[in-house]
Amino acid sequence: MPDARMMRTVEMRPIDALNAEWRTICRTRASCTALQALADAEEEIAALRVRNLGELVEAQSQVGGVSDREDRAQVLRAMLRSQRVHPLVPRATLQALVPGLVGVARRLSWGTGGEWVDGGAFFADVLATAWEVILAWSGDDRPYAVLDLLSAVRCRLRRQAMRHRSAELLPALGLDGDGGAVADPRNGSTALDDLARSIDDHSGRGVDPTDAAILYGSCVLGFSISELARMSGRSRRHVTERRRRAAREVCA
Repeated sequence: MPDARMMRTVEMRPIDALNAEWRTICRTRASCTALQALADAEEEIAALRVRNLGELVEAQSQVGGVSDREDRAQVLRAMLRSQRVHPLVPRATLQALVPGLVGVARRLSWGTGGEWVDGGAFFADVLATAWEVILAWSGDDRPYAVLDLLSAVRCRLRRQAMRHRSAELLPALGLDGDGGAVADPRNGSTALDDLARSIDDHSGRGVDPTDAAILYGSCVLGFSISELARMSGRSRRHVTERRRRAAREVCA
């Protein structure tokens, strides 16, 4: 786990830049116009009696602003639903999500083990992904908008990290970068065939049979970790660890 002091000096830089940009626009005339258009479209926004998008975002985070989590969620739901009324509304939505996005980054260990050079680069991708989702969902009426947005960002970044880890693992297993089999011109077989035979050979000779079955199901049969977890009745974490253990034994 990266040192907390490094988090403050490196990983928070994208947040600093985002906040600095927001301060320059959040109380401008355009921001006031955007807030009025949003209030005209959404009763939840009008009821807050704020004057600009800066005050709206502050009301989402300050005690005494929006009263509780459910009310804050409804405000963000309204912002997402009517963000087309002004180009600054999606930007306000992104700003309001920053605390939740920091939580997403923490849950994903700030990109540790992925393709990012440091936590700052990872969080920049978190922000970019959140922006893409916000724009893609413009006009959607989602009862759980906050949770849906954060979950979508987390899943996309998690898949990206997993693809990177797979790209490093697959060559050692005789697979190409897309997870497909690499043909061996000498005997007409594929690396996937060789992997299946290798797993079978190692089962019971240094590789636990259950571990071998999980690796076979994942790499040869193409089952996802979630599917293997349901089939085995064990947690995803447990299945993932046994798959990694089997891969290490087979590659040794």
